[in-house]
Amino acid sequence: MCRLNFAAIVSMQFAIVLTLNLPTSFANAKEEKQLSLDAVVTMVKLNDFRLKAFKAESNAFLSESNAASYLPDPTVFAAVQSIPTDTFKTDQEPMTKLKVGVRQMFPKGDSLDIKSRVAGLQADIRRRAQQAYWLTTKKSVEQAWLEAWFWNEKLTLLDTDRVHLKQILDFIRGLYEVGAKEQAELIGAKLALLKLQYTYIDAKQHYERYRQQLNTFANTVLQGEISGQSLPSLDERHLVSNPTNAQRDFALHPAVSILNQEVMLSRLNENLVEQDFKPAWGLELSYGLRDGNNSDGSARPDFLSAGINVQLPLFSNHKQSSNQAAAGQRTRAVELKRDQALSALRFEYQNQKSQYQYTRDQLSLYESQILPMVSKQKESALQAYESGEGDVQSVMDIFLKQQQAKTMFQRLRVNEQKLLSSLNALLAHDLQTFDDGDQI
Repeated sequence: MCRLNFAAIVSMQFAIVLTLNLPTSFANAKEEKQLSLDAVVTMVKLNDFRLKAFKAESNAFLSESNAASYLPDPTVFAAVQSIPTDTFKTDQEPMTKLKVGVRQMFPKGDSLDIKSRVAGLQADIRRRAQQAYWLTTKKSVEQAWLEAWFWNEKLTLLDTDRVHLKQILDFIRGLYEVGAKEQAELIGAKLALLKLQYTYIDAKQHYERYRQQLNTFANTVLQGEISGQSLPSLDERHLVSNPTNAQRDFALHPAVSILNQEVMLSRLNENLVEQDFKPAWGLELSYGLRDGNNSDGSARPDFLSAGINVQLPLFSNHKQSSNQAAAGQRTRAVELKRDQALSALRFEYQNQKSQYQYTRDQLSLYESQILPMVSKQKESALQAYESGEGDVQSVMDIFLKQQQAKTMFQRLRVNEQKLLSSLNALLAHDLQTFDDGDQI
């Protein structure tokens, strides 16, 4: 009779807990301000210092590109020439004059245009680096939020389980006090509750760690909690199965685009080195003012001088050739880095996509078979206890097994979304939105 009453009471307690006695922390969660994933991503984008730094660097290179297209400033000079030292009179000797003039140098070949294009490419590289950084940061934010969601869900599950175990413990204690139960069952129930409390503390620690990570990403204390909301489903429409389409997407990824731009930059540097084989030249124009008269009484005329100077690379040919060879090798090195990055993206995508499919299969198995089977196993344990063929430890064991199965199910759901986050970052599908409306 005692066993039958206990099983009946346990069954009744399960119903009461699920309908009326939800834990206070879970009930109050719905009243708290929720901190959604979209809100966190938006706040991170607004407050990220490195995004702003990339934008400032890009603007700086654009200004340098404009400045590099101008000729160097001309040189203005003035001199007094051939002054007699006996009288220091400017009209005593015919060669004495005041000379004023201007010199203008012209850079070698197309070096001005090339330097302007180099700075423009560096501005574009900073913009693409901003995109690459945002993809990585957004993925990290998404994964931290998903982890915080998982640990919060585990805390909710543990809160519910703790109420169940406390009620079971109280009932066993009552039976023990009247001599209907052995001390071993009471100790076993207490130990199960202590283990659950340890698990609760561990889950709380994990939740707080990921919650603080979100504050760090956002550079502010975010208001609200990740509780009382459903797990968001990240976009999976961009997953591709056609290798040609995947190759196209990888070629547009900022990590590869940066290296493409660096290849172009390296080739421009090669062209700049080639300009050193061309002469640099300049113009000089001067005017000499003379005072006094000639021997025949006529006024001394002023002098006008004009000239061209050319710097010929006669003695630096070997030096320029070596510089040219070095620039070519640097270009080759960047091309190899680009090919390696493209290959790494392709293999990483295939690996992540395979893991994503395995996770979906596991999730389907848990949802369709494992969870229903564990639920039936719990009912069977209760029925066995009612009939006197089982004990309370078996009931608690299957109860904890169901808890583990539910936790694993939530873990698989979160892993599925984390893999989607990684896949979307590899495909860089969020860049269009970032470029159109979210530049810092």
